[in-house]
Amino acid sequence: MPFIDLFDDPDDVGKIVVSVQRSIVEHFTESDWTQLAYETGTQDYLLCHKRLLRSLNWGDDDYGPCVFEVLRRFSETKVSAFEALVNHPKVQADIQRDCSPILRRIGIGTGHVASVSAAALPAPDVVARALIDADTLLRTSGPISCVDRLHTALHGYFRSLCERAMLLPPETASLPALFKLLRTQHPALQHLGPQDQEVGRVLNGFASVVDALNTIRNNASVAHPNQELLGEAEALLMVNAVRTLFHYVRTKAGE
Repeated sequence: MPFIDLFDDPDDVGKIVVSVQRSIVEHFTESDWTQLAYETGTQDYLLCHKRLLRSLNWGDDDYGPCVFEVLRRFSETKVSAFEALVNHPKVQADIQRDCSPILRRIGIGTGHVASVSAAALPAPDVVARALIDADTLLRTSGPISCVDRLHTALHGYFRSLCERAMLLPPETASLPALFKLLRTQHPALQHLGPQDQEVGRVLNGFASVVDALNTIRNNASVAHPNQELLGEAEALLMVNAVRTLFHYVRTKAGE
């Protein structure tokens, strides 16, 4: 379904605009606006706007309304520029959280598995902080920058689950060791439904993912001064895999 079909439903347009505006106000810099202007051929409008960049740089109260004005103009006269804003890396985490059903309907999913809600997670503060850091880094620096924080979050969450189930892992237990303990002994993961054997095979595959994540985090992420980093597509693969595992284990544990 083409992006233009978004405009068939004014309610959808409104929700998208509100989410994009909120994200832009929070995250965009003058450099972001300038790059967007030249990429979309809107430099005569954006860079000559009487208030947009001035309000941004001075922190004026009318910056938010200026962003709404830009979004309204683009949605009415320059749909390709509006689409570029919806797809902008700094907007993606917020709009995926706020409007994922709409994005799926119009066929512009970005390849990101939904982020994990830190606020709703019954886990130590370090897990919530790591998840928030990961979302911020994904939006501002790309997927390779957030692999380490997702590793920390998953490690802390798995330890918390083990301890609440009275499994009592050693203090030095690695992420793969914790996942194995959960998989073999946590009550919520002992019954996997009518396709128990096949789902078990999938989880065994995720055990390999978790093991690989350990190695990648140490040898190909920004957690250490590694000379060779994971490629962006491969880093996004790890981000999506970790988020998928997070969502599944949380659902099984009833959290």
